[in-house]
Amino acid sequence: MKPADYLIHIHHHCQQQLHALQRHIVQQHWAQAQRACHDFCAELDSHFADEEQVLYPLYEQLSGQQHGPTEVMRYEHEQLRELMEALFQAVQQHDVAVCGPLAGVLQRQLQQHFDKEESILYPFCQLSTAQWVALRWPGVPSG
Repeated sequence: MKPADYLIHIHHHCQQQLHALQRHIVQQHWAQAQRACHDFCAELDSHFADEEQVLYPLYEQLSGQQHGPTEVMRYEHEQLRELMEALFQAVQQHDVAVCGPLAGVLQRQLQQHFDKEESILYPFCQLSTAQWVALRWPGVPSG
């Protein structure tokens, strides 16, 4: 799997997790919704951290842009984390009236964010083996 394809795969996986969470919310299967929400938030937050610690600095170094797209994307990460936290709290409270709309907003904003990364950032960056290991790319041995 090519490195950019791996990152896009992570995006798709997170989107699938969010869709599963939305189904649990609609069906009011709260135990499954809580587990799905926890897993989704943990995976997405880990992905954001990888991007912020490895990919964004690389893009800034290669492009010479410290206040370009990565600044916007970091801000979007903050916004998405706030939405994730609000959704997590609503799921914990079994608040279907808040969960459904909040999950929809999160889904739309996340898709827009992923589209930016996939069209601007991922094609630009050529990562070293050490950087791919830091991103836990399965095609690179960690040893």
